[in-house]
Amino acid sequence: MNLTIGIAGTAKNTGKTTTTSAILNELYNIKVPLGLTSIGYDGEEIDNITGLPKPRLFVKENTILAIAGKCLKGGSAEYEILETTDISTPLGNINIVRVVKEGLAVIAGPNKGTQLKYVKDMMINDLGCKIILVDGALNRIAPMTETDGIIIATGAARNTNIDILVKETEALYELLNLPKVSEDKLKFFLHADKIALFSKALDGEIKFLKYGSLIDFGTVEEIVDAIENVQAIFIPALISERVLKQLNDRLNQLWSNKTLIIRDSIKLIAGGDPQNLLKEIKRIKENGGKVKTLQSLPLLAITLNPFYPKYRFDKNSYEPGYIDREELLKQMQNAMEIPVIDIKQEGATRLLETVLNHSRIKS
Repeated sequence: MNLTIGIAGTAKNTGKTTTTSAILNELYNIKVPLGLTSIGYDGEEIDNITGLPKPRLFVKENTILAIAGKCLKGGSAEYEILETTDISTPLGNINIVRVVKEGLAVIAGPNKGTQLKYVKDMMINDLGCKIILVDGALNRIAPMTETDGIIIATGAARNTNIDILVKETEALYELLNLPKVSEDKLKFFLHADKIALFSKALDGEIKFLKYGSLIDFGTVEEIVDAIENVQAIFIPALISERVLKQLNDRLNQLWSNKTLIIRDSIKLIAGGDPQNLLKEIKRIKENGGKVKTLQSLPLLAITLNPFYPKYRFDKNSYEPGYIDREELLKQMQNAMEIPVIDIKQEGATRLLETVLNHSRIKS
């Protein structure tokens, strides 16, 4: 069985690179055929001399990478180019390569879900990869729908207030665990690329709106005007936090016995603040409605980093700062029923066990 895992950081310095490196090392130890790519690159990590993302990950021989052309000389690792694809990025076309000399690698990969799927399928079907790691970030999370599950790296660099940090992470957890539409009803939604308003019977009349995303107030008015004869509202693309709020403001108790169906939770998370979005989802439920997804994206684990760059006004510079590690772990573990790990202190052994259990790959 194959598995594609996304690692998404909620902010810079939350431990995403540490998490990815730790998992890489564990996978190398058990000799799993491995692929690695990223979703774009972090602009704030551009090297001022080379103009490239700074080398961050140490890769060993025979690892398969999907990286942009300008990154091939950006690290100390050396590669055999297996294919130069038509996938274009600001750093050149994406190359599928095999590591022939271990070293540091610059990983700047595809930007879209369809591109990631192409890369993933090639790594699995043509090159024999069993596990693929996809490095990403919360603000570039949309293509992660092509993974089988994600690990979120968060910490004090996101917010030094533990209570706020836990509530935000809990909101992400709940959004990613919305219930799925039953298998027998999936067929009604899979091929719709516009917002669809389904009548009382799913196999009855369907009204398609102009757009696939809920991003403008005109769409809200169309939904409100038709709501009395609607059983389900299907939104296949992005959902804006502010527009969802307006829809809730207009519908209120009219949500009763109706279902909002989204293609996947990422379409929500990409549309605004997780806590505010969760609040709107709860409003729908409180008014008698339901919210379901077509595709799940399991949150496999959370890694924590108590470090943050602390600014010293007296010195006009930054120094390492830390929040209470034990308190952060305790509160986060109490809030969610998945592994919560301080990756720097604990390493990736338990994290990898979670990954392998999820995929049923036996090490």
